[in-house]
Amino acid sequence: MPRIVDTVHHARPYDRPVSPTTETNPILNTKSPNTTPKKEKAKRDVSTFRKWTSEELFQLFEHLSRHGTAMGKNGWENAVEGRTANQSYQTWLQSLSPFIKNSIAGKDGSTRK
Repeated sequence: MPRIVDTVHHARPYDRPVSPTTETNPILNTKSPNTTPKKEKAKRDVSTFRKWTSEELFQLFEHLSRHGTAMGKNGWENAVEGRTANQSYQTWLQSLSPFIKNSIAGKDGSTRK
């Protein structure tokens, strides 16, 4: 059975005509007094970005050897003084863990990556 096509054209918001009040009096201030201001993105403090020192990496390794990797946010928070939980976790995940795995794999003479 063939489909019946609706011939009535429904107006979409962008097809509607502009009201005469907005055409003659453009709104200069687009902020309404009843709307809440948009939340601004937190800007990163560039001064906190610094390379990990060998002492910090060693502290992180020692903390992980004592407590393991299956710890909550508070465990990662206290891993290294002056570093956030996310910094500690990401450094372990992206730097220390792959390095240790490759070092162990390299001991048998293979070049596994």
